[in-house]
Amino acid sequence: MRTPIRFPPTPLLLAALCLTASAAAQASDHLICKDATTPEGATQVGALQPLFRDCPRITDIDFTGRADGHKFYSGVYTGPPKDRSFYEQADDGVLMQRGGVLATVKTSSFPGRFPLLSGARPFYIEAQVATSSNHRDNFPAIWLMPIEHNARMEDVYEGDPKSFERWFELDIDEGGFGPGGHHTAISWSGIWPHYKKIQNPNPTSKVPLDRTQPNVFGVSYSPDTLTVRWWLNGRPVLEATQPHVPEIARRQNFYLIVSAQSHKNISHYQMKLLGVRAFVGDATTASGGATVPARRAKGSP
Repeated sequence: MRTPIRFPPTPLLLAALCLTASAAAQASDHLICKDATTPEGATQVGALQPLFRDCPRITDIDFTGRADGHKFYSGVYTGPPKDRSFYEQADDGVLMQRGGVLATVKTSSFPGRFPLLSGARPFYIEAQVATSSNHRDNFPAIWLMPIEHNARMEDVYEGDPKSFERWFELDIDEGGFGPGGHHTAISWSGIWPHYKKIQNPNPTSKVPLDRTQPNVFGVSYSPDTLTVRWWLNGRPVLEATQPHVPEIARRQNFYLIVSAQSHKNISHYQMKLLGVRAFVGDATTASGGATVPARRAKGSP
């Protein structure tokens, strides 16, 4: 694994780590991880049961990729975990340097402390984040992946051709694609490396968004109608349904990834995760079959 370069504490970097005084002040006014109310996005789909609510801390992260039962892991199965040098503790969250990632499952294959989001149940999940700049090269991302899409290829289903995978990717928000948010629902299928995808059109908002402020990005999901709706700071902004939200979503179980990516590695920036929370509803049988139980994390009720 490449050893990351440590940058000297220049005034620019110190300012980035602070993510501006105004952003910190706004974050202190309303942290979702301390808010016990039910968001409108959860109410609309009947996801009224709190699943988890968390204010991230460095001590919650496993940097080895081997420990069980952590809230967050610093990598996914497609690459080695990021080491501790990519992360810093802020008063109101965890800072990641460009290249950092936080996932709620171990190597994308084994549940962590947070329960998974069952596609058989309506759910709503949101994350509160801020970035140190609005540079267009920044590629901050908040997304959901099914735990079945892993190295063991548990997204190959009976009746499909050998090694033919099917999975649903739900991108809550991605930066650097336009002046506003970028929200995608993607139905993936195929045999590696020849995957095909069906993605919702016009996913990018033209309304400018200041990402240096602590924005709340959320998504609601209904298995009854296979519909997802994206939310920004408590307001709906976009909706998608079939074929971009496939039937296979009802059979999969999703986890959260927050990553500080880059489009062309031009800029250096930090991404702060201030909080996450999720809500679920009762299981559905809308697909015409038996109710699909949710996979549980170790130690979850």
